[in-house]
Amino acid sequence: MKLINQLFFISFLILVFSISAFAEIKVYTHTVKQPFAGSQSPDDARIAAVTKAKREVLEMAGTYLESLTIVKENQVADDQIIALAAGVLKAEIISQKNYVSEDAFGIIVVAKVEVDTSILEKRIQRLLSNKSLLTQYQEKQNKEDELLSRITRLIEQNRRLHNLSSHDKIQRKMELQVQFQEASKGLTAVNLTQKTLSLLENGKYSDPARAITYLNQTIQLDPANAKAYLNRGNAFLNLKQYIQAIQDYNQALKLEPDNPKAFNNRGICYMKLTRFNQACEDFQKACELGSCDNLEKARKQDNCP
Repeated sequence: MKLINQLFFISFLILVFSISAFAEIKVYTHTVKQPFAGSQSPDDARIAAVTKAKREVLEMAGTYLESLTIVKENQVADDQIIALAAGVLKAEIISQKNYVSEDAFGIIVVAKVEVDTSILEKRIQRLLSNKSLLTQYQEKQNKEDELLSRITRLIEQNRRLHNLSSHDKIQRKMELQVQFQEASKGLTAVNLTQKTLSLLENGKYSDPARAITYLNQTIQLDPANAKAYLNRGNAFLNLKQYIQAIQDYNQALKLEPDNPKAFNNRGICYMKLTRFNQACEDFQKACELGSCDNLEKARKQDNCP
């Protein structure tokens, strides 16, 4: 009996050691000091600083993800790592404060990412198995890169204003203000995209109503965003609100006439409404654009010729 108790105690120690060795919380923090450009409002500067801080702390955490066996085995490309990090980790802002110096004023932002290694592998596997979702994260990151680069160029242009005459300086400053605002709206829309993507599970939104709220705000900021209309249509489809979904797919197709997903999903809505001729037309068009699954399924069910 004593021997059994000893063996049990040893086994328990091994188990505890294994858990502590392989399950841990890794914490990454990063600070961004963002000056206010003369043509940039404090809100615009804050949006840029917050986005930059979150992005750069995710890049730090991405270095850790890159070292994982599962990432290496799946041959994840270097440019996919930050998208993967954005999909499986959450960056949060832990402090924001303004600063003033002799020659500048601005905002200091501190961002943090906590990596829970006990659940990380499962999250990574789920995202790597969904190439479409990973692609959407990559598109989000590319848009974010573009906007942050644009803001950097605008700040540099603002620094050169002192070389202009008074009249030209006023005119150019007004133009820069508008461009800063447009870039800030774009970054806010990207942040909403991140929140929307986080609700996707197995091709559907876990909370379609919340997704619609985010997408409403995205469309308000960027009315020409075809993907936002497509995704809002998908959320309405999840809710079985087929008429509203069709309206959004119509708008998505006005902006992107050759979008196979919009045709395919609008066809699903028409099928649910027993409007078979319209459904078949959409499935046929989706097939011409490379997505034939629903056309073949409808033919097997004798709903399409």
